[in-house]
Amino acid sequence: MSIILTLILLGIIILIHELGHFLTAKFFRMPVFEFAIGMGPKVFSRKKGETVYSIRALPLGGFVNIGGMQPEEFDFENFKKEKIDEIAKKLKNEEEFKNVEFDDEKFVDEVEKRLNLVLKEEKERQSYISKNGFYKKSPFARFIVLIAGVVMNFVSAIIAIFIMLSITNMKPMALTKAVVGVVRNDSKANGKLKINDKILEINGKKIQNWKEMTDEISKISKNYKNEDISLKILRNNREITQNVKLTYYDEAKSNLLGIQVLQKKLTLGEKFHSTLYTFKEYFKMTLVGVKMLVTGKVALKDMTGPVGLPKIVNLAYSSGGLLALLGIFILISINIGIMNLLPIPALDGGRILFVLPEFIGIKINKKIEEKIHIIGMIFLMILMLIIVFFDITKYF
Repeated sequence: MSIILTLILLGIIILIHELGHFLTAKFFRMPVFEFAIGMGPKVFSRKKGETVYSIRALPLGGFVNIGGMQPEEFDFENFKKEKIDEIAKKLKNEEEFKNVEFDDEKFVDEVEKRLNLVLKEEKERQSYISKNGFYKKSPFARFIVLIAGVVMNFVSAIIAIFIMLSITNMKPMALTKAVVGVVRNDSKANGKLKINDKILEINGKKIQNWKEMTDEISKISKNYKNEDISLKILRNNREITQNVKLTYYDEAKSNLLGIQVLQKKLTLGEKFHSTLYTFKEYFKMTLVGVKMLVTGKVALKDMTGPVGLPKIVNLAYSSGGLLALLGIFILISINIGIMNLLPIPALDGGRILFVLPEFIGIKINKKIEEKIHIIGMIFLMILMLIIVFFDITKYF
């Protein structure tokens, strides 16, 4: 079940990313020959117009084959030879030509007839690529196509956060005032704290929001010796001070006040504000993770790859259901977006790096660029294999 859920999650995220490249390429009238989800051999494919839509065996990525992205010149003679062999083999499987020799006039004529149709179609295709291919478009158009996948990941994450906040009706703790909504019956603060009390200070330290309140209580809890905690609260527009004791809760394995936040229905404006704030916090958290990886503070063996991901998905789904899966979707979407922006050849960020100089008139040899991207792809494949190896040793 966890593997299926992981494949669905990754499939949706990859689909959204590649859809960004696909739609913008179509918008700028670039030829798109394949839109693929996954890598490796095709499991399913269907052609509509010039584009083949395919699902491939390995759910570890995807791609959009945009005409003209490969700078090498088309080898027409080699293409012709390959097609002659391909057509001849197909003919031999047809009932009419099964017993006909290769050098038979009827067989030769049929191969030539079909070859001419294929060559005509390919000439038209190459002519279209030479006029509208990726590298024939302006630097601006190429930049938009390259960055569109990342933008789609970020936009989908923002939409998912908005949906999650709409379901839970909870603002981020840093945007929530420290106002008491529930005092637990087993709390030592019961009777001293009341609903709608706003906590202003804890032991003289000013409190601006619920997060600051919980962080301060967490610090006190570490060395708590059953002493009184001084709380300055606002009750009925009047500031008062209450001395309370913390209560130890087994489920939290910590000393707490034993209160819950005051729940209020979020306005549309609050939802939008909370959505952007949450996205910013997720983004910052991911950047910190990338920085720790680059600087060596986190080792590759500590990363979770495609083998370990199903275990995380299963744990999230078991504890939080579909809402937790939505949280995983948000994290992976932002991670994939940021990772693709890294200036590593073969990634979107690496390709963008070669487009940017063209805005000021500096052109880079496309064949050299493509060789650099091939090296980048080899590096990424080796990196993925290392992560998968550590995943296997960690989880099995």
